[in-house]
Amino acid sequence: MKAAVFYGPRDIRTEEVEKPKIQDNEILIKVKACGICGSDLHMYKYNMFSVILLRYLKKGGIPGHEYSGVVEEVGTKVVGIKEGDRVVALTSGGMAEYVPVPCFLNDNVFKLPLEVSYEEGATLEPLSNSYHAMMKGKPSKGENVVIFGAGAIGLGLVECLRALDIDINKLIVVDLSDHRLNIAEQLGADEVVNARKTNPRIRINKLVESIPLPQAPEMKMPKVDIIYDCVGYMKEHKGPIVLQQAINMASVNTGRIVVHGIFEGNVSLNIVELVAKQINIIGSFGFTSDEAKKSLELLQTKKVNQSKIISHKFPLDKAKEAFETQCKIDESVKVLIKP
Repeated sequence: MKAAVFYGPRDIRTEEVEKPKIQDNEILIKVKACGICGSDLHMYKYNMFSVILLRYLKKGGIPGHEYSGVVEEVGTKVVGIKEGDRVVALTSGGMAEYVPVPCFLNDNVFKLPLEVSYEEGATLEPLSNSYHAMMKGKPSKGENVVIFGAGAIGLGLVECLRALDIDINKLIVVDLSDHRLNIAEQLGADEVVNARKTNPRIRINKLVESIPLPQAPEMKMPKVDIIYDCVGYMKEHKGPIVLQQAINMASVNTGRIVVHGIFEGNVSLNIVELVAKQINIIGSFGFTSDEAKKSLELLQTKKVNQSKIISHKFPLDKAKEAFETQCKIDESVKVLIKP
């Protein structure tokens, strides 16, 4: 079978590899669509997280953990799944024609409803991350929310906030790409800010109510209750650290910062305002099985439209081109590989 095989930074090749044989507790999935995740890019550029992102071969490994397909074979100990079922799976190795999956139904394998296309199904993993991050922030009525990063996770956050009818006051998205910000507006953002063109703090201060600092009433701060950092730290970006911007922008006492972006290195932060304003910083990673099921329900009921974030589709033979395209934030959002 064909597979995209990762050997090292910027070195991914489409090759013929042995078709996998399944164990008694596994299913074999014929892959229909597989997304390139942000964590896949960290691996592709810097060989980060490869231990958990690859299905290892004798040489190299097959990436891909956001995929959907059709069950072709079922192990003797697998229950609840049969040949021909449409499924989404959340394990490594999806950038191939076939992938073996240890099957735990409704945990790492979910049946794909007929209302959800294979391409939309391949976005369940990032959407579930968005749902998880959203719930970590505990948004409530009347609050102002800022999302840094209009990639798949940030845009999924916009969709989740709108789908659950949380009556927030302002939903603002910050990014460096007008292309991605345009999609954020289509999905329900009230305002967007291009950080290449405008200072986010100054612009957001004009968009939301300002409140005085209790310790220094002459200083006015934007009333930003929740900030979602879906960027983290990318080595090639030379601008201010998003987490620092979030600390400086978050509201006194009520401010919560949910950090879901990955950091490609260590960063230095000035935490004076973190202490003075008594801000909560909350880490966010992955999702639970229940959150994946709720996200799949959002897809099935069309309360979210993940097709809007799918910007490119490549055949397996062009896996290298697909990864390079995903690296270009001004052109892409979610790139799919379709074996």
